[in-house]
Amino acid sequence: MIYSDETSADELEAIHEQRRGVDLEMAAMAAVGDRMAELKHAGVCPHGSAQGFREDLGDPELRPGQLRCTDTCRRIFNSDDDWYAAMDAALRD
Repeated sequence: MIYSDETSADELEAIHEQRRGVDLEMAAMAAVGDRMAELKHAGVCPHGSAQGFREDLGDPELRPGQLRCTDTCRRIFNSDDDWYAAMDAALRD
């Protein structure tokens, strides 16, 4: 939508700026994915996915609030924050 004080050039610039933002976001996500693949190839678990406690799964090692890494290591984390911290650490190292 073009307002009376705008031109089609203003609208086109806004569209291009949005596309640049999306391109930057996609590049950042692709870089994280590449880093996770790199870690897995090197034998390091990037903790890319986890399963929280569910009573119906019957996992005797998990308690409410805990999560198990389902990526490769099967490590148990005591909270979402612990899992995110481990994922961040793996990506940084």
